[in-house]
Amino acid sequence: MPSITDKLMESLAIDKLIQLSEKPVMALDALAKLTRQFANKPDFKNLMEVFILTLSGQFSVTSAFVILRNPEYGYEEKLYIGTGKFRKDERLLILRNSKDFCRFFHENRKAFRIEELQEKSDGSEFGKLLFESGVKIIAPLSHENELIGVVALGEKVNKVAFDEVEFDLFTTLILTISPMIANSYLFMELAQLNTWYLEILDNVKMGVFVFDSQYVLKKVNISGMKILEELVSGMADMNSIGNRSIQEIFPDDVFQSWVQRFMTADTQNHNELLESMVAKNDNREFIFNVRVSKILYKNHYNFDLVITLDDITNQKQNEQRLFELEKFAEKGQLASSIAHELNNFLALILGGVELTQLALGREKYEKAGTTLEKLKENVDKMKRFTAGLMDYSRLNTVKKTADLNELVKDVLSFLVVQKKFKLVSIQSELEPNLPRFEIDKDQIAQLLLNFLNNAMDAIEEAGIKNGQIQVKTKLQNDRVILAVADNGIGIKPEVKERLFKAHLTTKEKGHGYGLVTCARIIENHGAEIAIESEPGKGSIFTLSFPVNENLPDQVK
Repeated sequence: MPSITDKLMESLAIDKLIQLSEKPVMALDALAKLTRQFANKPDFKNLMEVFILTLSGQFSVTSAFVILRNPEYGYEEKLYIGTGKFRKDERLLILRNSKDFCRFFHENRKAFRIEELQEKSDGSEFGKLLFESGVKIIAPLSHENELIGVVALGEKVNKVAFDEVEFDLFTTLILTISPMIANSYLFMELAQLNTWYLEILDNVKMGVFVFDSQYVLKKVNISGMKILEELVSGMADMNSIGNRSIQEIFPDDVFQSWVQRFMTADTQNHNELLESMVAKNDNREFIFNVRVSKILYKNHYNFDLVITLDDITNQKQNEQRLFELEKFAEKGQLASSIAHELNNFLALILGGVELTQLALGREKYEKAGTTLEKLKENVDKMKRFTAGLMDYSRLNTVKKTADLNELVKDVLSFLVVQKKFKLVSIQSELEPNLPRFEIDKDQIAQLLLNFLNNAMDAIEEAGIKNGQIQVKTKLQNDRVILAVADNGIGIKPEVKERLFKAHLTTKEKGHGYGLVTCARIIENHGAEIAIESEPGKGSIFTLSFPVNENLPDQVK
């Protein structure tokens, strides 16, 4: 039977337990108030400093510390906060980066007295360090199988050791506080994510507007605000447009029918691009590419409508100016093209005149007569060319059966006597018995003349003294091949890919229309062209004509 003394001691123990059990409630009340402050102004370090001070007061200790993952720098960076003599204890600071220390408490999720810790084989090393620093009890902060940090308390003010009740209360309090700290991590990450999201929005050059499912404005970025300030009166700042409807943000007198198009936009695929939408007030007009996107929430009833405005006003104005400049320049380019083609004809005529003079000087009147007939043919070609100038965009191709070798010989005979071509060696390698096939002799002569002139220009540009031009014909797989090779300056790869495109030229004073004409002739003959070239080593232009295809006599 218990004595009176035993009953008295039991009563005192119960009173003490009740008294101590009230302390965690007081501590949790203090931390709850702090959490509310933290929600309004997130400062994790301040939260932990008050937490460790509250804990120190709760258990009447002058020294305590906490080691936590720093939410601002990720998992690798550790935050150490200490009070009293633990504030700047270098030995304890070392524990921040100890993987063994963290691993131990990840595997042992409970509070320890330091004496008990020293007795464990995997905890004795840092247990000794903690003992020497004056730590009495230590516990891990963990939540959902994740180690958040570690909390430790030093000696109590009255020098009395922690009894079992206090130790259990310490454990209980840490278990209660751990979820709060874990949530504060999540809150910090969300706050940082929100800040990052807002910074991105404000650095986007496009205007971004976010509306809720009731079409009330939730967010607008700086670029969007500038657009509104330019076009809509009364849009002074972001604070003045909060909670306004989409009709107020995009009034119909400025953004005509925009809201109606937003409402009917096809957002089944989550976005639709509305191009070249015009907004204007009394002072200015803007042109935008507008994208409308819908972001659905999990319940599929609520959504956010995201509207982005890309200001393309300057781009459209520049395009219009370029279009006008191109129209203005077209006359000059056409004149250059005409001059280029006429110079080709004149070169043939000049060569014929020189051959006629030579024949007359040697009293070869029959040869002179033949040459004069060819001169007459070239004059007729010029007449045909000038007759088509009124409709330059159409290049008529009239094909008749002809001998390509004879055409090549004629063109070369006129060129070799010209002063320009006397500086190079022109060689021909024409396959005998080449089949006759349908071509427009005038246009193919014009084409060959262009290639030969360009070859000569490439040799002159390279500054080569022993310039060489070679012309070849051959039959290959039912196609007739015409190739012109030179040892001139060559063509860069990026230029080669763009040859025969409109307005391209490789010459400093060129205009590129000669090559465009060549491209039309090639296309009208159903031919193909291949270019082999290496800068500094020359070029080979190879034409391939079909000879067995039933092409129409006239291709336009």
